[in-house]
Amino acid sequence: MTIDSAKFSGLLKPHYNDALKYSRALCSTWSADDAEDVLQQSFLLALENFNSLKDHSKFRSWFFKIITTTFYSSIRRHFWKKFLPSDGERSTVHNMPELFDRADQTESRMVINKALAGISSKERAAILLFELGNFSIEEITAIQGEKSISAVKSRLSRARTKLRKYIKEEEKNLTHKDSSLWELNGDLENETLKLITEIRTER
Repeated sequence: MTIDSAKFSGLLKPHYNDALKYSRALCSTWSADDAEDVLQQSFLLALENFNSLKDHSKFRSWFFKIITTTFYSSIRRHFWKKFLPSDGERSTVHNMPELFDRADQTESRMVINKALAGISSKERAAILLFELGNFSIEEITAIQGEKSISAVKSRLSRARTKLRKYIKEEEKNLTHKDSSLWELNGDLENETLKLITEIRTER
């Protein structure tokens, strides 16, 4: 069966930026190259399996599930890669254009990346799908392959608690720096989510 690449591209276009930022945030503990690999593999898998998507109105959740699954699959490969000998080829410049701006590392960006790195991969995916992707609890339950929404609710709660704790500690460490970086208003949960949504606003 012929794949309608034009139709696929049309459905992908409005969600491309969110998918890109979701992939980058998921791979916050890895390199930009790894994030690019996850996204590019997801594009290929989505295109190859596009004809299996019967309801095109569900493209967004379908595609984000592919990204999430690809990320989970990459965790094992990334683990074993740590034991491989390093080589100079990894430092060479790739011919493909970069999807992610490696120079875009503000202090707040680095803090949220470190905070996201401190939670589990499933917690990270859940909080990003909820806050960055605007998916409902029910949709995240399906994307993460859970049998009950209570599992996702608990995962989101744990992720928020861990992020709040990390950012609270980091804020104390930065008290000697420019306080305008944080502009804390006393509501730490809102400030945590504000840092997460910063990813969403970069378009």
